[in-house]
Amino acid sequence: MEVRSRQSGVSAVKLRRLEQEDAGQSSILILGMLLVVLLLVSVMAGATAVNLEARKLLSAADGAASAAAQAAEQGASGAGPRVNSDQVLAQAQNYLAVSGADRRFSDLAVSRTWVTDTGETAHVELAAVVDLPLVSVILPAQVPITVESHARVSLNR
Repeated sequence: MEVRSRQSGVSAVKLRRLEQEDAGQSSILILGMLLVVLLLVSVMAGATAVNLEARKLLSAADGAASAAAQAAEQGASGAGPRVNSDQVLAQAQNYLAVSGADRRFSDLAVSRTWVTDTGETAHVELAAVVDLPLVSVILPAQVPITVESHARVSLNR
């Protein structure tokens, strides 16, 4: 009987010592996992914000390209309506000002305009900056986005 009580006493002392050495280890592990989860959530929120803003900017670019195509003028030699790059730029900037897009996006700019198909297609490229949620509170994190849209001039007779 004495042998058993000594062994159980020794093993109980060893268990207490091991428990004291491991005290607080699970707290550090839980905090580390919480940090990883918060990091993943902030990355997902940032990616979602950039995607949503890019879609909104694409919608504005579609409207600007459509406005440029609708402003086409009849060609001199009886050809169909045509646009030139200067008209596309002016109409795109006008559309963005009238629609209020310049107030919805940070650093919105018409980065490039051009025409193809001898003036039948107007192309508009817009650029803006997106502030990342959650991260921008701590760091000034901004992501530049650029979208391109085009519209064809059509003549309905």
